[in-house]
Amino acid sequence: MTRALVQTGQFRGITKQPLRNVLVYAPTIVWVNRGLKQLWWHDSSRQYSPQDWLVVPASHSLTFVNEPSQTDFFSRTLTFLEPPPREWLNEAQQVSVTEEPRLTVTPQLAYCFETLYEMAGKALSETTQKQFLMAFYAELKEAKALHLLYPGAETSLKEKLASYLSLNPGEAHSIEAIAANFSMSPATLKRKLAAEDTSFRSILTNVRMVYALSLMQKSRSQLNVALACGYQSEARFSHRFKEVFGLSPKEYVRTL
Repeated sequence: MTRALVQTGQFRGITKQPLRNVLVYAPTIVWVNRGLKQLWWHDSSRQYSPQDWLVVPASHSLTFVNEPSQTDFFSRTLTFLEPPPREWLNEAQQVSVTEEPRLTVTPQLAYCFETLYEMAGKALSETTQKQFLMAFYAELKEAKALHLLYPGAETSLKEKLASYLSLNPGEAHSIEAIAANFSMSPATLKRKLAAEDTSFRSILTNVRMVYALSLMQKSRSQLNVALACGYQSEARFSHRFKEVFGLSPKEYVRTL
């Protein structure tokens, strides 16, 4: 099976959707096509509309409210699983900790977004995908915005782990098997993740919860979503969902 270099997503809502602690496990661009996204950013509220992209680097947790317009709320996402060339990242300007993750959409950027979004469903070879993806990165570089998506040249272990787990979130992942896949012992994996202020269980839980959000856009069966996310207990899944996002699965479904 060909590895996907870009993952796409769609999110809809007919009433306000307040969500907290939504993990962005890999570099992601969010484009609000209808409605508004109210993002809580460094102790202030920022609005994102169809004129802007929300550009989020890996390993960030977001707190926001999706607000419908006269019809509904609708946004699309591109999540990137292959970085640009290292020399491009070295050339990119350094991002300030407080710099807002916003990029004004130009016709050129919009065209590139639409091209990548459509590409993701075409089962193209990895080599072909990479050519399209590098063209997109080149346009971001031209817009002096590549640093917003990739603020550093190095990829953290937690980013690599989250991207790996996101390929099959519902599998019964064990730390022993994952550590072996990363060519290290479970103890070493635990120690390195602790140095990045996280843990295997925390990353797995958050990846599964973000996956649940996307599944619930299509399925109203809480049991089916729970099973697809690796939970045998619907009650346990519901508890974890509310613990992470601040509202229950049923409350979230009512916003759709």
